[in-house]
Amino acid sequence: MRILDQFFISADQMAPFLVGSYNSGLVILSLLVAIFSSGMALQTAHIARMADLRLHRQIAICTGAVALGGGIWTMHFIGMLAFDLCTSVHYDPAITMLSVLPSVGASWVALQILSQARVQRSHLIVGGILVGLGIGTMHYSGMAAMQMAPMLRYDPFTFFLSIVLAVVLATMALWIRFRLHRTRLTLLQRVVISGIVLGLAISGMHYTGMAAARFIGQTTPPDDMIIFNSTFASMVLSTFTITVTVLVTAANGLLRYRQLFLKMEESESHNRAIVDTAIDGIITINSHGTILDFNHSAERLFGWKAGEVLGRNVNMLMPEPDRSRHDSYLSNYLRSNDPKIIGVGRDVTGLRKDGSLMPMRLAVGKVRQPGDPLFVGFVTDMSRYNALTESLRQSAEKAEQAAQAKSAFLANMSHEIRTPLNAIIGFSDLMLNEQLTAQQNKHLAIINQSARSLLGLLNDILDTTKLERGSVELEKVDFSLIELCKQVVASLRLAADAKNLEFRLNYAPELHHFYRGDPLRIQQVLNNLIGNAIKFTQSGSVRVDVKPEPGRNAISIRVADTGIGMSPDQLRQVFTPFTQADVSISRRFGGTGLGVSIARQLVDLMGGTMNMQSTLGVGSIFEVTIPLEPGKEPSLDPNDHHLPLLPPLRILVADDISLNQELLTLALEQHGHSVTVADNGHKVLELLSKEDFDVALLDVHMPEMDGLETARRWREQERREARLPLPLIALTASVMESDRRAAQEAGMNGFATKPLDLPYLLQEIALVMGLDPSAPPEHSVEPQESSLIDWEMGLGLWGSQVRLRRAILSFLSDLHTRYPLDEIKRDTPNWEIVLGSLHGIRGTSGNLGLPQVSALSAELEEKIRHGQTRQVRERIEQLQDMFNRIAHELSHNGPPTPYSDPQTIVEHTPDVALNYLHILHNSVLLNELDEPALLVVYQYLESTGQVNALNDLNKAIDAFDFVQASLILSVLIKELNASMVKDPPRHE
Repeated sequence: MRILDQFFISADQMAPFLVGSYNSGLVILSLLVAIFSSGMALQTAHIARMADLRLHRQIAICTGAVALGGGIWTMHFIGMLAFDLCTSVHYDPAITMLSVLPSVGASWVALQILSQARVQRSHLIVGGILVGLGIGTMHYSGMAAMQMAPMLRYDPFTFFLSIVLAVVLATMALWIRFRLHRTRLTLLQRVVISGIVLGLAISGMHYTGMAAARFIGQTTPPDDMIIFNSTFASMVLSTFTITVTVLVTAANGLLRYRQLFLKMEESESHNRAIVDTAIDGIITINSHGTILDFNHSAERLFGWKAGEVLGRNVNMLMPEPDRSRHDSYLSNYLRSNDPKIIGVGRDVTGLRKDGSLMPMRLAVGKVRQPGDPLFVGFVTDMSRYNALTESLRQSAEKAEQAAQAKSAFLANMSHEIRTPLNAIIGFSDLMLNEQLTAQQNKHLAIINQSARSLLGLLNDILDTTKLERGSVELEKVDFSLIELCKQVVASLRLAADAKNLEFRLNYAPELHHFYRGDPLRIQQVLNNLIGNAIKFTQSGSVRVDVKPEPGRNAISIRVADTGIGMSPDQLRQVFTPFTQADVSISRRFGGTGLGVSIARQLVDLMGGTMNMQSTLGVGSIFEVTIPLEPGKEPSLDPNDHHLPLLPPLRILVADDISLNQELLTLALEQHGHSVTVADNGHKVLELLSKEDFDVALLDVHMPEMDGLETARRWREQERREARLPLPLIALTASVMESDRRAAQEAGMNGFATKPLDLPYLLQEIALVMGLDPSAPPEHSVEPQESSLIDWEMGLGLWGSQVRLRRAILSFLSDLHTRYPLDEIKRDTPNWEIVLGSLHGIRGTSGNLGLPQVSALSAELEEKIRHGQTRQVRERIEQLQDMFNRIAHELSHNGPPTPYSDPQTIVEHTPDVALNYLHILHNSVLLNELDEPALLVVYQYLESTGQVNALNDLNKAIDAFDFVQASLILSVLIKELNASMVKDPPRHE
């Protein structure tokens, strides 16, 4: 407590206090010194914050701390001199000089904080405390240097208030300095405001501390030997402090200026290097158009040296009329400040030194500076670019011409190839319906099939071309996806059964029956993918799974096989047109390599995706996803290929090729129509003017006047003569979409292609005439009500009613032995046996035109696979009932004798029979069936009483067991050869 009594006044001290007075002028001077020192210190802090080097930053902070600390000490000492106590006062020199150190330390802390770009709140508070304590320490240590007769004590409350006030005001002064950065004030304004606040904070602490001082004792007269003028001393001291502060600030400013100068030199060197090495020409001009800078690239582009153009007008680099107009352009811009020409590239023409013109790209930038602005132009030589652009344009034109030539060539080639194919396919179709020998029938079938294969190849090539050009258009119609899949599978099942493949179609129960899309293109995709799977699979299975995509209007089709598969390298090329896995594949399996490519492009066109997985020697999986919206049942099934029953019509056929005329005449007259032919458009117009026709078929490509021009002229004549419009159908060997559009624009109502597709042609005639095209096929057997036999499908597969009936009867007679369904009647049946039987029934019935039997067998097969055996027991009787109904239907319609065909009459001599045995044997070795030869062999065996051999051969053929059939035929050939050697035929 004695220590505190030496510092603070106690309550029991009753001695009188001395009261002093202040010199107001010196007080104001102390405030000005504090404010000035604070402002200059803040400017030094700004210089430190902008310094690039750490050394320069610390020099600024340290010198600024000395200046600010000196200013604080000067303010304190002037404030002390301003206080008159009416007694003699002396100051201890050592303590007085040492008291400056706390102020310098406080100033260093303050400038360290103020020189930062950003400061945290905690740092601001700690800094404010340190600055406040430093100023307080400086003040009270300075007062401790006073030497006088009265004692110096302090009021405790006011003393601590001065310390708190010093900390709060110091913190506030630092905070205000950073807060002003968020305002729009200039640097000078921020420095002045912050300097006033900090100077007042320093002064406020000093005078609050002076208010805490208590002087106890008696006054003493001043020392006569020392005459001290406080005003003069204060002025000298303040002048010295201000001078030092200004010198410190100026020195830091000069250091900063030197820094900026070095940086500017470095930047200028950097920019000069960029300008001189730039590929583009860079030209700088003033507001009068005078060239101020001309880089090396500009010298190279224009041919002028920099010394030759500097100081001259930039219009010397421009041809007329730009040269004469340039100055007016520039003055107009300076008046209007139109921003359109600044920062925007434009194509102009420059003038080289040699007088040649240079196409160039010019962009102009504006440099804003005090006084007149500068303009910088960037020039790019466009000569090479323009030459390249012109070359690309010419190349594009050549490519377009080549594409047009290719399209024209394909259209012409299609027409030229389809024209003879039309005659080959059409006449062979007609002859196959006539009475021929077996050998003739076989040769004609080969011709017909080969022509159709050539037609398929031609269609694939044209489809690829149309897909590449994007000229394939999709239609949207309602169709049955399930029936479409069944139709594709049925058409390919014979090929699968010939290889003993397990061929299965599975579709999810939640699949909609009807969808809206392009059934023709989907069928094309399925035919290509499933056909390839069967082609490249020698043993095992081909499985087709169809299901809807969850959460979206799309379907997924998955085709999986156990075929030859592909390696990763082969897999990468599978979608390339005309490419197969390798050359050996093409030699072994045939084909063009277009199927998968066409399927992929069609799927892409429909907005779907196709993914493929394949392992060499294991098999392949194709998965197709196609967006399809649910549809409704169509009013007319687009997959109905029945020949429409049309009333007898008068038809005008215009074609310049006599074979086509004859073919169309024969085909249409066979269906009861009257046909008139013409070979050019002039004759067509003449006949139409004189006679009445129901419909006209016009070949698009005819001499003298083609079909399109003929249609246009006839439509004009109809309008002039107020005739009713005659249905016109374009007939052409071209299948290009452009030809179809051209036919529509010429006034055609329909479009039919060559080779002749008679069902499609009759269907088109029915549509353009507004007739009902739905009719049962010609030569078909009218089924009974609820018939289980699809005669149309069966006839398409077997060729005649005789063969179809014989095959169904054979299937029914062997049903219980080959497909033992009685196994299900056991208490614990072997479900594997039942499953195999149902699978066999499904496949065989599908090939016999028994779709309901095939569908029910497939349904029961799936139920067994999913463990629903109780439902199978309940519905197996339904399948048995179907077999009874089929047998009754065949019996009711009077089936022919098992192995005779009234349409075929053959002399069954041994040498003829031996010839047909060889023909049939060769066909089964190729997993094919020669129907005419089979009939002759059946008739020969029946006529010679070889019933056992006939039944064995019939069972093998019906089961598509070509290996067993080959063995039986080999035995029959040996036996017949032996009998002919023993008893050779006689020839008279």
